Amino acid sequence: MATPKNPRRPPDPLGLPPGLSPDNLDTLTELTALLSRLRAPPAPTSTSASGTTGATPAAAGNTSAPTPSNNNSINDPTSTISIQSLPMATDALKHKLQRSRAGAKTLPDMNRGTADQEAEMAELEARIARQRAVLEGLRSKGLDFAAARGQAGDKMEE
Repeated sequence: MATPKNPRRPPDPLGLPPGLSPDNLDTLTELTALLSRLRAPPAPTSTSASGTTGATPAAAGNTSAPTPSNNNSINDPTSTISIQSLPMATDALKHKLQRSRAGAKTLPDMNRGTADQEAEMAELEARIARQRAVLEGLRSKGLDFAAARGQAGDKMEE
């Protein structure tokens, strides 16, 4: 028996539209990774290791940190990035945020205001209170029933 080529996917438990997932909304991890790769600019020094005054670190032979030479080092998660290459390194994150924002606008009820949401919350809280009262009534009736059955059961067994 052959399996269908396009099996039906179960509905998303989070109710997110297609193309929008929690991974699409999580940008803090990528931002943290980018910021951890960012290296501070070299501090200006009045004297360098060779003893020249006012020389730039590159002219004085100071090669403490290599600068990224191509775009591949921007995408490499192990390399450091400079402040100048930060806008290029954050392009993917910006595009992800734009797609997430567009996807979030397609969610239902995004046009509702705070007053509408507060009214719905009040209705839901009242419904919960009614359900708790019903459950408490059922519990007390169940306890009464169990107590009555326990007494009646003793008489029936004799």
